[in-house]
Amino acid sequence: MAADTLGNARTYFQKHRLPFPCLVDNDHTAYDMYNVQSRLVSLGQRPGLFIIDKEGIVRYTHVGNQQWNIPAVADVLARLDAIG
Repeated sequence: MAADTLGNARTYFQKHRLPFPCLVDNDHTAYDMYNVQSRLVSLGQRPGLFIIDKEGIVRYTHVGNQQWNIPAVADVLARLDAIG
């Protein structure tokens, strides 16, 4: 499965106006660093969500087992609010 394009990500972010910055990982640096690859299940990629604070500390991680296994938006926003 090929990575999505920067242009598609930019379009998505502009359309959805997310209240936080997002990383587009073109060269798979974060993908490799946080071990979201799985060759046995999920067609080679699993959804990963990482909340990292301004000091670079990882405050929340979620790596799903399948592409559809992602946290609800309300849960993610609540975690962001809790971090402040």
